[in-house]
Amino acid sequence: MTAELVRITAGDGMELVGLYAAPPGGTARRAILHTHGLAGNFYENRFVASVCDAALAKGMAFLVTNNRGHDYLADNLKGSGVDTTYEPGGSTRDIIEDCIHDVSGGARFLAERGHDEIYFEGHSLGCTKIVYYLSEVGDPRCVGLILISPPEIFGLQEDRGETSLEEAVARARALVSDGKGDALLEVGRDVPFTAATFVSMFGNPSATDIFPFRRGKDGDYQRLASISCPILVTYGDVEEAVNVPVDAAVSLIEGMAAAAPRVESIIVRGANHVYWEHEDELASAIGAFVESQEHSSRESGA
Repeated sequence: MTAELVRITAGDGMELVGLYAAPPGGTARRAILHTHGLAGNFYENRFVASVCDAALAKGMAFLVTNNRGHDYLADNLKGSGVDTTYEPGGSTRDIIEDCIHDVSGGARFLAERGHDEIYFEGHSLGCTKIVYYLSEVGDPRCVGLILISPPEIFGLQEDRGETSLEEAVARARALVSDGKGDALLEVGRDVPFTAATFVSMFGNPSATDIFPFRRGKDGDYQRLASISCPILVTYGDVEEAVNVPVDAAVSLIEGMAAAAPRVESIIVRGANHVYWEHEDELASAIGAFVESQEHSSRESGA
């Protein structure tokens, strides 16, 4: 794999660093845009390189960037020249709604490079972010959605928190109202959150409780149901980010993605949340999904 280190500009001017690769010749219209998960970054997960290779083998480009919530704490750059400033970021300070700026910046970069048909791919919290983005924006460049281990973030927080989620959100809201949104909370997680971040992530379930598997078919899947492109969902069967069996999670996504023309799935046996030692199996599944999409497009004349 030969790739280029790139700096893209998010929708609000934030600079995000990432990796871009494309087949030679400059004729690839389609690309995969990958969004990493909680406290991640563009290079941490080993499967990223495997998925990039699979995309290139199918004649597609690939872009993965840090989003402003990369790592635990981070300084992100904004502006240019003497006007460049450092903006505090990282998962500790991530505001979920800002994912619209980050994802749109990646999509715009790809379009400027000639890739105007995009598979939006997320891992873990990145799945929440891309479904939020697509349900809010309805990006016409989207030709497919790839969900790699979509998490049940509310259920996980409810299990790990020392108090009820409602009590924790109320405490965070009070801090924000008192002008203390940057105060760090102890909320029973490995990743610390500021009060403002906690409210953003857990204070509006209709925005971020996108995969409420714990509620079964009674959960609110409206954002997922609004997605009108083909979907691939993958899990390992040694999965740490859902509170139900992975086959139940897959079944709920298949049943609730009402507007998707089709939903494909794969459960990678022996794989955990980040697919250690199963990176190539994940990449092969993604490669097969995009290949089947290409075949369908050719048959339909699209």
